[in-house]
Amino acid sequence: MTSLTNLISDLSNSQNEIQWDDDYHSKFTDLFITNDRLFNILEKVGYKAVMGVAVTLTELIQLGWNKYFPHIDINEEFGPKNLSLWAAAIDPLYLKSFEFECEYFDEVGDIIFTPYAANWEVLYFLAEKYIKNSFTTHRYLINLSMLARHLTPNKKLFDKWFTETMRKTAEIFPCTYDYDDLDLNDIYAKYDCSGDAPCPARIFL
Repeated sequence: MTSLTNLISDLSNSQNEIQWDDDYHSKFTDLFITNDRLFNILEKVGYKAVMGVAVTLTELIQLGWNKYFPHIDINEEFGPKNLSLWAAAIDPLYLKSFEFECEYFDEVGDIIFTPYAANWEVLYFLAEKYIKNSFTTHRYLINLSMLARHLTPNKKLFDKWFTETMRKTAEIFPCTYDYDDLDLNDIYAKYDCSGDAPCPARIFL
């Protein structure tokens, strides 16, 4: 099985240039972005595991872009925030007072709207739905997945890791509600995730 360590090593050693500008930012933060194939994979993941997947992709995005901004200490800047997000994989209530602001979200050098900004903007939308136990929370993983893939030089390696990891996650932490039983026209439909098992970080390693 392809490990997250392999993926991170590939990111660190790659000499490929990653494309990014304002148009990419808009593309990956679009609230109506769709990908049926991805959604069919992600909707099988349990509710609390959604946050586990989101934080894992976030950490991957931070590592993938850090080489372009070596003056940013991602462990110092993002580490505490990531740990707080992992706590939310235990209970959504941990996100109630979470602060999404960051010094580097707007402008770094000549690049406006870095991938860090796109990442955390989507996380903000996901968190809004997550703390409300909304059944639409899963769909924001599409944005994060596509963003992480874009920032990964070796797309085949990412696809292999992501497919294997989501399959394992869905087996251990399956989605326990059926979309067929939900009123998909009700944007306020709620899911009680209190009985779902918390999702640990180690499952994604």
